[in-house]
Amino acid sequence: MLQLRKRWLSTIVISFPLMSVGWAFVALDWAKMLCRHPPKYYDVVFSAVADDGGTHNDDYENDDEDDDDVAIKPYRSRSLSWTKNYRALNPYEKARARVISFGHRSKSDWDDAVSSGQLGQYVPSYPDEMYAPEWVDWDEWLGIMRSYDDTKNLASMLGLKSLDEYFIFVKSNNKRAEGLRIPVRPDKYYKDEWLDEDTFFGRSS
Repeated sequence: MLQLRKRWLSTIVISFPLMSVGWAFVALDWAKMLCRHPPKYYDVVFSAVADDGGTHNDDYENDDEDDDDVAIKPYRSRSLSWTKNYRALNPYEKARARVISFGHRSKSDWDDAVSSGQLGQYVPSYPDEMYAPEWVDWDEWLGIMRSYDDTKNLASMLGLKSLDEYFIFVKSNNKRAEGLRIPVRPDKYYKDEWLDEDTFFGRSS
C-alpha cells in the first residue's frame, strides 16, 4: 500500500509541469485565434470607411449616447454606431474639402458622379443625410462660388473697402476664402455684372 502511494505521488509530481506546459499552449492558441479574428468593434471601425455598398456590421451598438450626438441619425440602412464611426473617420470639413477638389460645378454634376461611381469610398452619396447637423446647402457642399450680390454684401460685412484690401484678405486667408466661396478676382469672375470698384465696395454716392 505504501509502495502504491509513493508511485501515485511520483506520477503527480512528474505530470504537473507537463500540465502547466499544456495549458500554456492552449493559451497561445487562443491568442493566435484572437489575432486572426479581431473583436467585433474593430470590424465595425474598419467597415466604416467602406463605400455605401460595402459590407458592414449592424450588430454592434454603443449603448453610451453622448449628448452632442442627439442630432445624428442613422445613415439610410446603416446602424447609428456605423454612422458615428464613419463621421469620426470622415468629418464634414474633410469630406467637403475632398469634394471641392473634384471641381463639380452643379448638383447635376454631382448626380452624374454618384451614378457613375466616381466619388470613391470616402465620400457619401447622400451627404445631406450623413452630415445633416452640419449641412447648409449644395452650393456650400460643392464649393460653388457665391453670386455677385452675395460676395458684394460679404465684402462689406468683412469691412473690405477696396480691391487691394480684398486681394490681401484672400491671399492671407486662402482657406477661409475658399470656405466662404468667394473668388480671388471678383472683377474678373463677375465680369458680366461688374461695373466698377466703387460700386462693388459701396463707395458710390
